[in-house]
Amino acid sequence: MAIELLDVVVPFHFRYARSADEFAAIHAQGVNLVLWRREQEPGLGGLVDAFSSDHDIDVKAVLQCGEPEVWMFLSDLPSCGARDMLAADIDFLVRRFGAITGAAAACVHLETVQTDACRLFHVDAAALRMLVTYSGFGTQWVTNDNVRRNELTAKGRSFEAANRAIVPRPAQIRSARPWWVMLQKGESYPGNAGNGVVHRSPPLEQAGGRRLRLCIDEVKR
Repeated sequence: MAIELLDVVVPFHFRYARSADEFAAIHAQGVNLVLWRREQEPGLGGLVDAFSSDHDIDVKAVLQCGEPEVWMFLSDLPSCGARDMLAADIDFLVRRFGAITGAAAACVHLETVQTDACRLFHVDAAALRMLVTYSGFGTQWVTNDNVRRNELTAKGRSFEAANRAIVPRPAQIRSARPWWVMLQKGESYPGNAGNGVVHRSPPLEQAGGRRLRLCIDEVKR
């Protein structure tokens, strides 16, 4: 009964996926986010946490969605169990991304982030984007009813002032956890103008944080 009640109150513009098989919900009218709240076993996740803390990673390439050469993509990273875990997961997600988008290829970027890179709440121009934080703080996002879209962009203000104007209830900012998969719909998705999911990178610099993030995008034509 509790699950049924929860389903009633969840805002219609985002969906929780129980598996990667439910990513197709992103194509529904009005939906701008599908969130797969998967969990990694603590011991295995700890391997990637340790690997992330020991290495600065920044690898980017266009991979074929049908046969992504992920092992080649990560070949410059030290051989270890953490790299093997990342390679297997990225291979799986790139194939899923291709199945959802119909794209033959995807731009894949795995990077260490230690700055407040995209600290302004914003929407993406990309039609569809997949994000995973493997280690550290995850991407922050807000529900549509907690956004003033006419305040998007800095408009000459500090990022702090702009964020306060964009998100009227900061206590309700949501954060993805490590290994969760966010499939986001942006402004250029057909029929989605004005409904891109509003999100930002988590603040890291003040706390000296660090994250390992994967981004999968459609290849620009």
